[in-house]
Amino acid sequence: MEIHGPGGISGPNRIDLHRVNPHRPAEVDASKQARDRAEISEEARLLAKLAEVPDIRIDKINELRELIASGRYETAERIQKTVERILDELG
Repeated sequence: MEIHGPGGISGPNRIDLHRVNPHRPAEVDASKQARDRAEISEEARLLAKLAEVPDIRIDKINELRELIASGRYETAERIQKTVERILDELG
C-alpha cells in the first residue's frame, strides 16, 4: 500500500465570523415570534359554569319532601310569591 500525501485534506482555513452557517437556523427576534393563543367562546364559558353546578341538590330535595309530607309547604306566603312570579312572567 502506498500513501501519497494528505490527499483531500487541506491546510488551515481562515475563520470568517460574518459568514452565515446554512446548517444553523437564523436567530429570530423574540418579540416578533408567533405565539400560540386560544379563544374561548361565551358558550364554552357558560358550559364550564354549568359543569360546576351539582346535578341534584339532595339536601334541598329532602327538605322539600319533608315540608310537603308534613303539610307545611303550601303556605299563604309561598302561594302569594308563586302568583307574583307567574304574573311577572306574563306581564
